[in-house]
Amino acid sequence: MSARIQVNRVSENEIERLLPVLVHIQANLDQDLSLEVLAKRVRLSPFHFHRLFRSAVGETLKQYTQRLRLERAASRLVIHDSTILDVALDSGFQSHETFSREFKRRYQVTPKSYREWGRGEMRALSAPGLDELYTDFELSETKVARLAQLHVAFIRHVGPYEMVPDTLWHKLADWAKSRRLPVDLTFLGIAQDGPGLTAPERLRFDAGIVVPEEFSSEGEIGHQVLNGGEFALTTHVGHYRTLPEAYSTMARRAARLKGYQLGGLPCIEVLRTTRVDANHEMNHTEIYIPVSRIRK
Repeated sequence: MSARIQVNRVSENEIERLLPVLVHIQANLDQDLSLEVLAKRVRLSPFHFHRLFRSAVGETLKQYTQRLRLERAASRLVIHDSTILDVALDSGFQSHETFSREFKRRYQVTPKSYREWGRGEMRALSAPGLDELYTDFELSETKVARLAQLHVAFIRHVGPYEMVPDTLWHKLADWAKSRRLPVDLTFLGIAQDGPGLTAPERLRFDAGIVVPEEFSSEGEIGHQVLNGGEFALTTHVGHYRTLPEAYSTMARRAARLKGYQLGGLPCIEVLRTTRVDANHEMNHTEIYIPVSRIRK
């Protein structure tokens, strides 16, 4: 599969119809995402929508939604204290039995065993180590910050995170200029999936810019809303290639924040630059990892 949706396999008009659906799916995994419901949402026949979706995404709608639901559930089994049934329902499954069967088919273990294994791993990672000593990058203190709700124009990359091209932000900047948006753009990176849960070729990363309001998708450029909330904020200074190592450290820090627990995905990167250039050695990137308050 290519780095983003295959424009050459479907028309731009069809891509404009599909992008809002992808955003709707990831925001509503606990809702009815059947072929009939989503086809009606974009005013296509179920047959036409099925062909379009499979051609553009590389999976059928059922395969895609099932995978995202299981990946969300796997993450929440580890970081949330909800019951397994609540995790199942919140991830769009109708019963404990269906969820357990599909989860074991995907991960080869029961949800209970996965939770026990994952939490054992997290306890080990929570212990302070030598990761606070840096050579190729530096990290600021990690603190909790609240983000406002944001409207975002984005281009989606599907594939390994390290393969995201900086030209995606250049395209967004050109698009913003053509629409006479403010010159001082806020560049974002939105990591929708966890590398440990999702196969590298299926990882979703959105290159984005903040826009003032909702708009209709235009070709490969779509619109999504980032909900506000509390995040563990750390500033990373260094080359983008050091981000994977930095993320490991920041996740451990976030897990140790008093009164908070990790909150899942997506993670948000705010690129403090006027133009994204992957060759720079001293990029400033604000990393926002979702957290939630621990209920007493």
